[in-house]
Amino acid sequence: MSKPPPTGDIDVDVALAHQHSHRHRADLDRSDRCGCFYCLRVYPPAAIEGWIGAAAGANATALCPHCGIDSVIGSASGFPVEREFLARMRQRWFGR
Repeated sequence: MSKPPPTGDIDVDVALAHQHSHRHRADLDRSDRCGCFYCLRVYPPAAIEGWIGAAAGANATALCPHCGIDSVIGSASGFPVEREFLARMRQRWFGR
């Protein structure tokens, strides 16, 4: 199943981007950079060491190398990997 691309509407995109935060190893392998919408850190995909699920294959989910939370999106998703966008995602998904 294909994951949705950005729409240009920030509120819609914040919700849609969440679908790119799991089962995404192949997506992160194609990314220039990644960001965590829990701790708001941005880093290269090579910094990711922890993976969960799908026997760490293409459908594995990344753990942030800074906070250990599975709230990572990559630039190949098409969504902005920028602090402002990540902060909007954190507010939406963690209420903080």
